[in-house]
Amino acid sequence: MMMKNVLFAVALLSVALWTGCATGGGGHTGGNIQVTVSTTPANQNVVGVTLTVQFTATVTNTDNKAVTWSLTQSGGTACTAACGTINSSGLYTAPSTPPNPAVVNVVATSVASPDKSDSYQMKVLPITVIVTPGPAIVETNRKQQFTATVTPDTAPQTVAWAITDCPSGPCGSVDANGLYTAPNSIPTSVSVQATSTIDSPNWAGKSKITIVNSRLSGPYAFRVSGFDSTNHPIAAVGNFIANDDGTIQGGTSEDMLVAGVPAHCTILNTSTYVLDGNNHGTISLRTSGSGGCTSPALRKYQVVLNASGSGQIIEFDSSGRSSGVLAQVGSASALAGTFVFGFTGSDLAGKRVGLAGVFQADGAGGIASTGSLDINDNGAATSTSSFDPVLSGYSISGGSGSLTLVSNGTSYNFAIYVVGGKTQNAVNPLTLFAISNDGPTNHAALGTIVFQDPAPTYDKSALDDFSVSNLTGVDSSGSNTLVSLTVARGDGNGNFAGSYDANNAGTIIAAKSFNSTYSASGNGRYTLDLLSPGRHFVLYLSAANRGLLLDVDQSSNAVYTGTMDQQSGGGSFANSAMAGSFDGATVSSGTSGVSQVAMNLLLTSSAPDFTVSGQQDETDNGQNPISVPLTGTYSVTFDGTGKITLTQPAKSYVVYLLDTSKQGQVQHFLMMDADSANPDPSIIFAER
Repeated sequence: MMMKNVLFAVALLSVALWTGCATGGGGHTGGNIQVTVSTTPANQNVVGVTLTVQFTATVTNTDNKAVTWSLTQSGGTACTAACGTINSSGLYTAPSTPPNPAVVNVVATSVASPDKSDSYQMKVLPITVIVTPGPAIVETNRKQQFTATVTPDTAPQTVAWAITDCPSGPCGSVDANGLYTAPNSIPTSVSVQATSTIDSPNWAGKSKITIVNSRLSGPYAFRVSGFDSTNHPIAAVGNFIANDDGTIQGGTSEDMLVAGVPAHCTILNTSTYVLDGNNHGTISLRTSGSGGCTSPALRKYQVVLNASGSGQIIEFDSSGRSSGVLAQVGSASALAGTFVFGFTGSDLAGKRVGLAGVFQADGAGGIASTGSLDINDNGAATSTSSFDPVLSGYSISGGSGSLTLVSNGTSYNFAIYVVGGKTQNAVNPLTLFAISNDGPTNHAALGTIVFQDPAPTYDKSALDDFSVSNLTGVDSSGSNTLVSLTVARGDGNGNFAGSYDANNAGTIIAAKSFNSTYSASGNGRYTLDLLSPGRHFVLYLSAANRGLLLDVDQSSNAVYTGTMDQQSGGGSFANSAMAGSFDGATVSSGTSGVSQVAMNLLLTSSAPDFTVSGQQDETDNGQNPISVPLTGTYSVTFDGTGKITLTQPAKSYVVYLLDTSKQGQVQHFLMMDADSANPDPSIIFAER
């Protein structure tokens, strides 16, 4: 028995020696050779044509670390020169045009054991250059910052700037950083072009520029809300016509609410505007009338403009602190079809109230009996499902008019102002600003009315994609603000899941997950739970995955109101998609302690640094300066969430991206104050 054991041990030693000799390199080998391929920088999976990627192979369980490199395509077939090349050191060079299919497998094979290998998929993409803003409106003699993003993101972010498409001068000039200076006269046409410095003059992008005498020109509608100097709620909607010389035509109108009391004002021709930059300026509105029209008769607003000439405004005087929207006006003389609406304001006791609903207009001044209305008055929620068609109705003339909805014997009267948009258009729907004018006998509220896209059936299937919701409410005392941002996805079958960030009067909640369900009423009204523990909301959809939200949870008096927007590009966002110029401003004020901000932001993308610069106006009854410099950094993740960290002034925000252009550039995003020391946070809406 002992002899058998000795012979068995000798046999095992012989096998071990025989296995070691099989390396061919005289090294020692374990029982399981493994090969792992990686990239520098880590996890790179795309490369631009003609560019290089360094691959590294890690071989374990053998002293022989050598590998041979090769390229294959899908299915394991060998590559031709169209796949690019890889040298003995693992340096891959992409071809001058993407192969077909575009994915190349980079394979490392162990020299010690040729049956051991690992592969890494690399997608080869063309080089493209995206210039933003594009197109752009620039005032004569003004400067406009353009940015260029080279894709894929791993490509060098270096370009050469030039003026093109200008048959006769003067055309203006652009410097090496993309800062364009417009001429003092209007050329027939002009563009700026950014050309990648990598290899080919064909890798270029451009933006068409329209030169104008004034960025503010023509008819505009506006909507603002906030608090006056005595901390009473104020709100206003109106319209005006801006002339090219900085004056505003008289005779247009404004409707106001001051401490719940309505006033109908006339805007005077002594009103003015002054732009101190291509995207920034001051609007001074003088009014006549009574009540709020004369106290004061002058209100000043700081304005930040987007690429198309609309923008956002904050009040900047000693009379109040309000924020809102300035929009170029479209044309509409009738309302026909289904409309959803959402309003926020105060009740007769000054407590927070929200209204949301849907109605059908016949195009001739009538409102159908079908429809519904939800109201949350300081935590007391009610719902009705019909309107009185005899007493309800509307009228529009010259871009403004009135709307009356009568439900259960109560009349709700609003002044309405046409903003723009089109019917039968989910992306740019006909929109109106509205303000209640019932006097001190009913709720005082301000909001938006939006045409409902008729294409969806508005059953459960209308919630079938990613969406971002923003919410503002108040705490149990009514003196501090609650805000949150939510990204979630409906499955089209009644399930709704996602995560949210919140700032509850200084208590920060970060990326908290939730799961809920939703139900549909058939006319665009939905019920669903958001946040955690789930709060009950009604949602009125204006299009698939897009609508207006109202808190109807009677467990508190938070009375959250907000919007839901479809998030396009979900799961594929990148830092470079944020590069460019944006205007941003406070969405709404939950309480009087909220400071209003208006921003001109410039985000630049050149890895590893993603920087924020620009300027900010901030008002707390006009006590803060104009054009405070902004500096900081930003980052986003693939799911469309991220952060902006400002070092000047010191401030941090959570960021939720909303949508992208056809070129993949972010067009709109939301910022939530993430400062735990601030009991009155706010949400900022930013647009390219």
